[in-house]
Amino acid sequence: MDGLNKVIRILDKVGIFSRWTNVIGVSGFFIMICLSFVDVIMRYVFNSPIRYVSELVEVMMITSIFLAIAHTQNVKAHVSVDVITSKLAEKPRLILEFITIVLGLGIFTIIVWQIIDEFPFILEYNVIHTQSFRVSKFPFMVIIALGSACLWLLLLRDGLAKVVEAVKLGMKRYHWLLMFGLPLALLVIAWLWAIPLWQIGLTAAGFICIIVCLILFLMGMPISFALLFVSVLFIWSIRGPDIAFDVVATDIYRTTGTYSFSAVNFFVLVGFFCLYAGFGTDLYYAAYRWFGHLRGGLGIATVGACTGFAAIVGDSLSAAATMGAVALPEMNKYKYDQRLSAGSICGGSFLGPIIPPSVTFIFYGLFTGVSIGDLFVAGIIPGVLTAAIFGIIITVWCRRNRQIGPPGEKSAWKPRIISLKAGGPVLILFVLVIGGIYMGVFTPTEGGSIGAMISFLLGLGMLRFTWRSFANTMLDAGKVISMIFLIVIGAVMFTKFAAWCNMSDTIERFFTMLGLSPMVYVVIVLIIFFVLGAVMDIMPLLLIGVPILHPIAVSMGIDPIWFAVLVVLVINLGALTPPVGLILFVYKGMAKDVPMDAVYRGALPFVLGAVIAVAIVFSIPSLATWLPEVLK
Repeated sequence: MDGLNKVIRILDKVGIFSRWTNVIGVSGFFIMICLSFVDVIMRYVFNSPIRYVSELVEVMMITSIFLAIAHTQNVKAHVSVDVITSKLAEKPRLILEFITIVLGLGIFTIIVWQIIDEFPFILEYNVIHTQSFRVSKFPFMVIIALGSACLWLLLLRDGLAKVVEAVKLGMKRYHWLLMFGLPLALLVIAWLWAIPLWQIGLTAAGFICIIVCLILFLMGMPISFALLFVSVLFIWSIRGPDIAFDVVATDIYRTTGTYSFSAVNFFVLVGFFCLYAGFGTDLYYAAYRWFGHLRGGLGIATVGACTGFAAIVGDSLSAAATMGAVALPEMNKYKYDQRLSAGSICGGSFLGPIIPPSVTFIFYGLFTGVSIGDLFVAGIIPGVLTAAIFGIIITVWCRRNRQIGPPGEKSAWKPRIISLKAGGPVLILFVLVIGGIYMGVFTPTEGGSIGAMISFLLGLGMLRFTWRSFANTMLDAGKVISMIFLIVIGAVMFTKFAAWCNMSDTIERFFTMLGLSPMVYVVIVLIIFFVLGAVMDIMPLLLIGVPILHPIAVSMGIDPIWFAVLVVLVINLGALTPPVGLILFVYKGMAKDVPMDAVYRGALPFVLGAVIAVAIVFSIPSLATWLPEVLK
């Protein structure tokens, strides 16, 4: 035991090292913002763009992401589905956690080995080369290997820590047999599958891959690790080890080094800048001045503030964290029912990815080729409609039970008018970013950098940032971005496997054989996403399901914008739906004294409201398609 503890303490130093590499990585994120922002200004104001900007941003993305991924593991920030593991007793949960760590060690062993194996070839031949830009890939592959190796060492540390914990729990012999025998058996089965020893059709392999992926998710394995593991394993089984290892080396580099994907980085930073600058707090108190004196007015104010906050952030978790910190104390002060407080904050936070700018719409556009600008604009009316339905739900709820949401203090007209200035930063950011993207002044990627820099400058000009809050903004953003991109890498590899298996064509032929209409197809897709979203994270649903199911919708003549809005609404509904809704757990983390049952019961009326909004948009497609057409 003493020897294991000593090794763990040594490996803890890798965690300390990862914190410093994360600092360097997030510094690169900030330089990317500045570089892209200055390039837009130089191009449109002085007609003198900066040379090589897209290439520089691409290589800086690689550097920043892989300098941060080990820190993401160190602080346990990788997303996983704990719907089963959280319900298990301590010993079974420990065994499952150990198994997923061993499988993670397996996939990152392959990644590190394959990247290092490519070093001689890359050093001699591979360069990033355009007409005016030439640089060796070798230093960036070294950074990828370094970040992956540090993550591997931290996984090893966590695995050894599980062994120490198992000893302290007094595990019996059969526990130890399960703990070490099951991962070994799974790795042997994986190797036998990959050889393979039997013939199986591509379509069958594709569906088996999805089932295995879902099993690993439900075991609690981080989503990114599970996607990487099954993608390598199943590509190996249908194309052989050489292709599988080549995909590992190339897709890791190409995905993180794709300029269009940097839009995700920029919009995540917009969210964190606005969060730490307190723009959401301003919006809440402005809405409070106007609605706080009504029954349920604090809940209506929360939904209204979330609607405004969504117009600059595009992320549900930032809204949940902001409104939970600001609105919850006010609701407690006026003795709001715990269910109404939870439902108002969680329901309002649901609007984040619907109203533009939306990270979910960005990913949808990048993976399907649908115009991100059109998707942004298409989300406005459905988002506002959903907010209005939530307001009606709160009003009806409070009229039926007058004690559930007592009225607050009534504000005079002068403070109400003055409070409207809180919408200034929101209006500036929304007009600049969404207007600029849709009018073609700049691309979505450049719009993200504009939004990030303007939100930073607004916060700085309003004296909202200290060195500490700025550092926390960047560090939190780096942790989230590296987590997202590790999932994206796995999803890109999985999508490539799905394409090789012709899964979209197979599903399309199945629906054609059944003679189902396009509308029935849409309903079935929405039901699938809703059911899966209720038990797992939205990210794999978006990155795995959409590339397979969207092309089928287009081939059946379904409007891609309308279909996208419906899918994004339903996918994000999973974050609000018990039992796994991520928004609910963020709220529970801030309201520790509130029973989880009260959170679930509070969220359910808003889940129903979101379903009603989906039904209305389904019945009236022009709610999603009219505004993009008018603006064109």
